[in-house]
Amino acid sequence: MTKPITWFATWLPLIKLAQAVCLAVVILLFVDGREQWFVYNLVFIFSALATAFALISILFRYFELNGSRQVSFNVVELSLNALCTIISFSLSCALLWDIWNMRKGKHEITYHTRFPPHFIGNQAWMRRCVIVATTLLITGILFLITYLKLHHSHSSRN
Repeated sequence: MTKPITWFATWLPLIKLAQAVCLAVVILLFVDGREQWFVYNLVFIFSALATAFALISILFRYFELNGSRQVSFNVVELSLNALCTIISFSLSCALLWDIWNMRKGKHEITYHTRFPPHFIGNQAWMRRCVIVATTLLITGILFLITYLKLHHSHSSRN
């Protein structure tokens, strides 16, 4: 069974699509230069996995795949939304701390193993980090909204 095509205009697929778009922006901005610091790689990998989760979640909901009797897809999705919320906020805080240190000067960022690529530059890399931190914050809020709405609808059914 599938849902009607108008289901794609409801809150859940639209929020999941917004999550995927935000995370795609993060992926595009961190393709170059992520080897400077391991946290940049964590942000990149998290964004790729969370994008896949958001899109697969839409497909599972559309085709009404609920999982086995032992583990419901609703429980898995609630858990992953909570985890993605925490990770998004944590990575955003780590990037904000990094931006703070980069603004102080090069002597404060000794934890970076390399400088930004020469074709990007320090100022442009800081701007990228600001955009990524903000986007991760927005994505975390979207994951939180999804978690709260799914938790409310899941608990009202039981």
